[in-house]
Amino acid sequence: MPKILGLNIVAVLVASVAFFLVGWLWYGILFMDAYMEYMGISPDEAGGSFDIWMAGGFLITIMQVIGLGLVMKWKGDASPMAGAMTAAVLWFFLALPFSMYAYLYGPAHDSTMLMIDASHLLVGWVVSAVVLRLIK
Repeated sequence: MPKILGLNIVAVLVASVAFFLVGWLWYGILFMDAYMEYMGISPDEAGGSFDIWMAGGFLITIMQVIGLGLVMKWKGDASPMAGAMTAAVLWFFLALPFSMYAYLYGPAHDSTMLMIDASHLLVGWVVSAVVLRLIK
């Protein structure tokens, strides 16, 4: 199987697609109204083409999955549960604090968006970790 930095490239791609689908579920269905209100856009404005932004978002997702996969590899996580625990710990000490910057320094101090963004990363990272461990 082809590898990228010692990680199964198929596993990385499948985990990235799964993470990206979590984002679609989060921002496109579950929390769409709150997100659009926060961003100040209407459903009509949201219907435009964002292909370049989506491609950039997918690249960022791949980068996160590779980083998570490398940490799990270095740590020796062999099971989906161990991977999920690593993802949750990394989320708590890395992703959550990064997400809190926008809350603390942004003009709105919007706790709803903090929770939406941070929970998206938590679920995305855990799903990605499980997929990485299932496919290896």
